[in-house]
Parts: sequence; C-alpha cells; structure tokens
Amino acid sequence: MDKPGVWLTCPMSTYLQHELSTRFTLFKSWEIPSKHDFFNQHSHSIKAIVGNGVHGADSALIESLPCLEIISSHSSGLDKIDLVKCTEKGIRVTSTPDMLTDEVADLAVLLVLATLRKICVCDRFVRNGLWKQQDFQLTTKVFIDALGPNGFIINIGRGAHINEPELVAALVEGRLGGAGLDVFEHEPDVPVQLVNLDNVVLSPHVGTCTIETRKAMADLVVANLVAHFSNEPLLTPVV
Repeated sequence: MDKPGVWLTCPMSTYLQHELSTRFTLFKSWEIPSKHDFFNQHSHSIKAIVGNGVHGADSALIESLPCLEIISSHSSGLDKIDLVKCTEKGIRVTSTPDMLTDEVADLAVLLVLATLRKICVCDRFVRNGLWKQQDFQLTTKVFIDALGPNGFIINIGRGAHINEPELVAALVEGRLGGAGLDVFEHEPDVPVQLVNLDNVVLSPHVGTCTIETRKAMADLVVANLVAHFSNEPLLTPVV
C-alpha cells in the first residue's frame, strides 16, 4: 500500500523530516522548482500538510490539494492556516499546544528582565570598557501596572497581536518606556527604527527553540498524522 503523501511547507528540523520520511512519502516544498507543474501531476497523492507558525496552509494551497485530509501544524499558532476553509472541506487540523509552554514562559521572563534592566546595554557597556570611566545608568524596577512613558511591552505570541507601526512610533517618540520582542508582524523583517534603541530587546522568534521542545513538537506532529491515517483519535485536534 502506498504511503500517504505529506507536503512540508518549509525546512524544519532534520529530526522531523526523518520521522516523516520513514512513515510517509515526504514532499519538500522548497526542493520543487514549479509547484504549479508538480501539483498538476501529483496533487492527488498529497493527503497531509505539515506547516508551522510562519508557513502554514492558506486557501490557495488547500484548494490545490483535492485529496488533503489533515494539516498537522508544528506550532501552537494557527493564524497561518485557513481554518474556515478547512472546516468547509472537512479537513482536520492539529497543533502542538503545551509542548512549548515552559520555554516560551522562560523567554517572557528573560525579555522582561533584559529589557527593564537593560542587560544587552550592560553587556556592551562592559565589553567597550566604559565601566572604567563611569557607572552604568539607573534602570527600572520590574513592576508592568500601566503603559505610557514608564510602561513596557513584552510580545512572545505573534507580531500581529500588536499594532506594530504604532508600537514603533511610540518607542521612537518616547511615549512607551521600552519593549522586549520575540515576534514581529513581517518576520524575518524587523522595523529598522528598533535596531538602535537601547530600550528595546530583540529576539528572532526563539521562544520554542530548545532541542527538547522542538523534538517534543515534532513527535506530536508525527503522532497526530499516524493517528489520523490509522483511524484513531487525534491527540491535539483543532478542527
């Protein structure tokens, strides 16, 4: 019996790709020169999509795969998946909740402390030999009651959760005290105005980026697919 075809939307961990390829026929989207030509010939063999929080499954991709049965997301975020279209077509959707809670919480605390206590600025201060010339500036006590010139924003969820142009303007104009940001609206593009601000700590969406967490997420992605194609209950169903 032929293995179900799985469309992988972007490069992910070697471990995940290996686990998928041992159980399914894996199609790596980035290795296919013309998706249009490929789908014309092979779309009926693809029954699953594996995406993540950046490269999910929009309406166009879903419509291109007439035999699609399930989307297993390597992420807790679902904003890159057209859930309405999936519901209309009876396509199952799973995600990886709870696998990443501890690590994302760790990063949130880290960004709070690093931003308010200006740890990155402290690091440059010491490395550049400035400590020999003067004491470091006073920072702010950690306590996030109200925003304003003394308020701080920490975002570890999704860039679209915050009006990014307004956030940038508030920081540049001094209407906001600072920000610790792990996510951005148009990743990997980061507003250039933020780069030189000492009251901003920038992180490249690494909330879940530990070896242990990514392995657990990959195992859950695969387990949901195996359950689906074995006619067993999904572990973490969304749709």
